Amino acid sequence: MIKCKRAKKMMKDKLVGNFLQEFAMLWDYVDELRLKNPGSTIKMAVNRVTPHSPPHFKRFYVCFEVLKRGSKEG
Repeated sequence: MIKCKRAKKMMKDKLVGNFLQEFAMLWDYVDELRLKNPGSTIKMAVNRVTPHSPPHFKRFYVCFEVLKRGSKEG
């Protein structure tokens, strides 16, 4: 039974670590989009249970400047 609990804890710790790494990559992706697509609207929303808790991904919105311009010009 102890081995099972230890294995469960190891997997949980691994998943949490993986989640944090992937979440950090989302911010890098947002920064890269802003750098390569000036004038585009890029928003990422996160939730926090408490002010000191880690953020949880909520939504991601992108509207490229080229598409904005294209819809305005017809």
